[in-house]
Amino acid sequence: MKIFVTGSTGLLGHQVVRLALNSRHEVLASYIGQPPASGEPIELDLLDLQAVKPTITKLKPDAIIHTAAYTDVDGCEANRDVARKINAEATKQVALAADEIGAHLTYISTDYVFNGEKGRYKEDDEPRPIDYYGLTKLEGERHVQASSREWCVARTSAIYGWGGEKKNFATWLVDNLSSGKQVKVVTDQHVSPTLNTNLAEMVLEISEKRLTGVLHTAGASQVSRYEFAVELAKVFDQDSGLIKQAKMEEMTWVAKRPKDSSLDVSRCMRLLKSKPLEVSEALRVMKEQR
Repeated sequence: MKIFVTGSTGLLGHQVVRLALNSRHEVLASYIGQPPASGEPIELDLLDLQAVKPTITKLKPDAIIHTAAYTDVDGCEANRDVARKINAEATKQVALAADEIGAHLTYISTDYVFNGEKGRYKEDDEPRPIDYYGLTKLEGERHVQASSREWCVARTSAIYGWGGEKKNFATWLVDNLSSGKQVKVVTDQHVSPTLNTNLAEMVLEISEKRLTGVLHTAGASQVSRYEFAVELAKVFDQDSGLIKQAKMEEMTWVAKRPKDSSLDVSRCMRLLKSKPLEVSEALRVMKEQR
């Protein structure tokens, strides 16, 4: 199968490319800036909206895995035009391309489409984003649903792991704790932390099976950021005493964050061979991958 992967140098994208190549798929790896280490490199700037659809339709992939996004929550709040172009308008062009060539489209979305008032969100719960990042990702979901014939919206939560172009919550914790630095972590924000390699396995399976509809593809645990940090310290043999409790209201964030955007992954558990991992197991896998 020929698979077009957007965001191929990102935290999730580079793992999707690796797994797809290992499964003997032909991989077209789109990027901006530094070319990917593997896959056939395809340079594509999602801000160049006129180039997105022609680039994809010319290549005629059998499937598209759209991982690329503007995921900086505070950055989206400050740079709304860029956020809308990348997360919503470019996604529409990807969906239109998929529709034209009959490709299956897997769109990676987020738990931030929910307001966080209840947690354990199911696929049919009504999205109500409270920040601009969540809003633009929801717009992307709607473009996918309206513009493509064969699609899956794969919502995930708090992706972490090795690789990608920038640090994530887990690697930031490992770096600081191993250096003996104190970190301040909130106790009142709950998520479903998702290891990038586990998510890549789920996403690739969705693409191979051409599954359709909304699917929550996240870690199997509902934990606070603080609980995650303490578990990481335990697994990586670090001093959990360096982790200081904080509240969301103490943080100097620009954008609002949902208090509990954890996802119910029971449907994913039923449909996929690649099951969502509990946080303790996922962190052990991450440690082994180091």
